[in-house]
Amino acid sequence: MMRWLVTILYAMDFGVVVYAGLYFAINLALLFVAFRRIKHELRVEQLRPAAATASDRFLPTVTLLVPAYNEEVTIVESLRSLLKLTYPSFEIVICNDGSKDRTVDVLLRAFPFVRIDIEHQDLLGCSPIRALYEVRSALPAGLRRMVLVDKENGGKADALNACINLAQGDYVTSMDADSLLIPEALLMAARAILTSAAPVVAVGAQVGLSNGSRVEGGRVVEMRLPKAWIARFQIVEYMRSFAQGRTALATLNSLLVLSGVFALMRRDLVVAIGGFWTKHMRSRVTIEYCGKGAHTVCEDMEIVVRLHRYLIDHGLPGKVTILPFAIAWTEAPENYRDLGKQRARWYRGLLEVLNYHRGMILRPRFREIGLFALPYQVVFEALSPVLECLGVVGLLAALALGMVSGQAVVTLLCVAMAANLCLSTLSVAMCVRAEPIASGHFEGLSLFNYTRLRDTLLLVAAGALSNFGYRQYLVAWQVRGLWDFLKGKKGWDKFARKGFAPGTS
Repeated sequence: MMRWLVTILYAMDFGVVVYAGLYFAINLALLFVAFRRIKHELRVEQLRPAAATASDRFLPTVTLLVPAYNEEVTIVESLRSLLKLTYPSFEIVICNDGSKDRTVDVLLRAFPFVRIDIEHQDLLGCSPIRALYEVRSALPAGLRRMVLVDKENGGKADALNACINLAQGDYVTSMDADSLLIPEALLMAARAILTSAAPVVAVGAQVGLSNGSRVEGGRVVEMRLPKAWIARFQIVEYMRSFAQGRTALATLNSLLVLSGVFALMRRDLVVAIGGFWTKHMRSRVTIEYCGKGAHTVCEDMEIVVRLHRYLIDHGLPGKVTILPFAIAWTEAPENYRDLGKQRARWYRGLLEVLNYHRGMILRPRFREIGLFALPYQVVFEALSPVLECLGVVGLLAALALGMVSGQAVVTLLCVAMAANLCLSTLSVAMCVRAEPIASGHFEGLSLFNYTRLRDTLLLVAAGALSNFGYRQYLVAWQVRGLWDFLKGKKGWDKFARKGFAPGTS
């Protein structure tokens, strides 16, 4: 019996070492791919800024979908940032998803909404609508109309579908009511659509965290780090996730998730695949792919996977891409319980999507998505917390049985932390590095304009310190997410926002 136990422990420890090495090697390769893409995008933006495309006659019309649930603290500031967008033809459709706070009252006081009956097609099912409002007075240049939908609660996906029913744009943008967009956001997304060799069916963007930065008039005017280390840890995580991971995966045509903070998608295709997934879903495509009566809290990932599947099944050209620029800003949770609930929900949503679309995994007919993108998510995202826990247990057991020395355990842990720090530091450097057009003649443009060296050093330090407690805390909540998934939990666990108050570090 003991011999079998020793054999199993050796196999576990060896497997964990191989897994960690493979993870580091793949992510280092993704970092290199992302660096080349970011370098190119920064040069393009300097040579021909997105603002220069404002007069282009072929820009698509865009509808901004703004789902709101208990957003009385941030909704007005967020909408004011949208009113300052530089774009020749767009509209805003806000949906109050049965908020229990004063979200509707705040909106009606802040903007000249008038209650009105608006003709629209019921293309996508949603919870009952209680009232429709529209701003009838003069609107800013480029804004064609601004509509407010007040309906019964049905969840974010349900609210997005309600907005799509009233949308008239060629593209619709999924976004959060607690996020901010820079004025050139739509122009930058539209440029990616117009300049792509292949038709772009969806485009996302790097998401920046506004914690600690100074926000005025609905935009981030000065980037500063927050005082709380928990927020600094998340800034480094977002840099790794978006700048390193998603930018590289998009370049390899393997991107499966666009953040709900900002994503632009072709409206006709969104309608064709049945919209965002809700309990009111009546689309044949979604029922065929995922089954009837199912549900997910990860609607932003699920709709992208379903979109990939639909395009491949119907032989349609199209790609999903992402912009490395932080054109959308949101607020990260600054207490550990809210952060834990958020990560448990994200992990549970990942497992739900992988389960519903498991039929695509390792299927050659789904090309990069089936052979690389989905397996990568299974092996290095879904299995990661489970294997990390098993690795720690196996290592401690091997130490207790005298199979390895304490020095070997410490060495292995130091190597793992060094590898993680390497990836974090390179991601931070890639995000703050300025790319000049000509050496010595131009200051250069960077993804994140942290002007103080102190801020950059603190981010590097955050990458190092996250190995001591923070990472393990998140793994524990991910295991909680696994347990919730196995129990069939479907709750959202939304956390309270502080609001976009002017901040300094």
